[in-house]
Amino acid sequence: MKKFVGLDLLRFGLAVYLMVFHTIREYPQNVDLPLMELTNLGGFATSTFFILSGFILSHVYFGRTAELRGGTRDFLVKRLSNLYPVHLVSLALLLVVSAAGTRTLDTFSLMSLDDGDPVVTLGHVAAAFNFLLNLFLLQVWNPLYASINPPSWSLSTLLFFYIAFPVLGPRLLKAGHKERLLLVLWVLYLAPPVIAATMQWYGPVAVGVITRNPIMRLPEFLAGILLFGIYREAQFAQVLDRRRKVALAMLFIAGSFVTCAWLESHGPLRLRYIIHNGGLMPAEMLLVIVCTDLAVPQRFERSCVRLGNAALSIFAIHVPVFFIMMKALKLFSLGESPLWCMSNFSACVSASKQVVPSMATYPLYLLVTVIAAVYFQERLLVPFRTLLRAQFLDKSPRDSGSAASRHRT
Repeated sequence: MKKFVGLDLLRFGLAVYLMVFHTIREYPQNVDLPLMELTNLGGFATSTFFILSGFILSHVYFGRTAELRGGTRDFLVKRLSNLYPVHLVSLALLLVVSAAGTRTLDTFSLMSLDDGDPVVTLGHVAAAFNFLLNLFLLQVWNPLYASINPPSWSLSTLLFFYIAFPVLGPRLLKAGHKERLLLVLWVLYLAPPVIAATMQWYGPVAVGVITRNPIMRLPEFLAGILLFGIYREAQFAQVLDRRRKVALAMLFIAGSFVTCAWLESHGPLRLRYIIHNGGLMPAEMLLVIVCTDLAVPQRFERSCVRLGNAALSIFAIHVPVFFIMMKALKLFSLGESPLWCMSNFSACVSASKQVVPSMATYPLYLLVTVIAAVYFQERLLVPFRTLLRAQFLDKSPRDSGSAASRHRT
């Protein structure tokens, strides 16, 4: 089976970008950083990741065949055994952070484009119900309240994509005129944000539905499946056969990204929906196409694969790791001993709130998160995933482990 090391690097790069998108504004000094607008397009990274997921899953589970390898049950067990452990561990880490600080699980900022983000506090029943939705990765179907672990909304969306893949994947890969289907998908994807922007539906319900609902985001995943179908029909060569074409493609991707990043920060409000949902889709698909042919020196291939495999873990745990590191650095900055903080916990937490985190520690956070995610992936997730697959697929751990090494997504 062909290795797409370039796509592994892309997965890792998207995960790191999302780390920066979700955390860098927690530092007050971010307002003085140059080109901060370039960190505003979290939607670009998430959308590209959804497209990439459709492409890689089609490569792993179909390849050159017309039928889903292993069948639907095999596919779902493997996907869920990869998704849920990551989600549950990251949720547990965030609960620990919440218990050790002042963050509550019943307070949410409602997403809105025109009125800021109003804060609401849920009652006990509503908060418990919302927690259950988060626990079972169903929170994305509620458009109002963000996930307890903010990035996990995309894991909830991936869960829906996985369920849809055995049904829609074979049909799309067998379809003719895949380029036309891609154009149709793009138009369908653009329609809801264009309508919402035209009608000025900028409130929390509209924002939640347009930007996070799995059905709204499904065209991205389906586009990845169609892209793989086009790839296996050897049609990517038209884009990649000359260095000049690759350079023009990269220029188009970079130009689209920079333009939309500026418009996201300084452009009219009505464009934000379109930029987030569909406006960048041609550039996102082209980026995947270019990275399929990206050459990596052989001595670096294993490292690239490891980083790519850890992308989902980076994506899931970077927020709780950030909160833990921020608390630890603030407490360290107080100059008090850990024993004093343990015996004067409330006073210690209160004093730490006055500490302004230093931007100099930010590279350390990025490095620690990447290292933690790689070890989390390889030392915890993979063995646990192997046991789950052995249990539910009636295979020995060794067989499951070899399967896991073949199916890296």
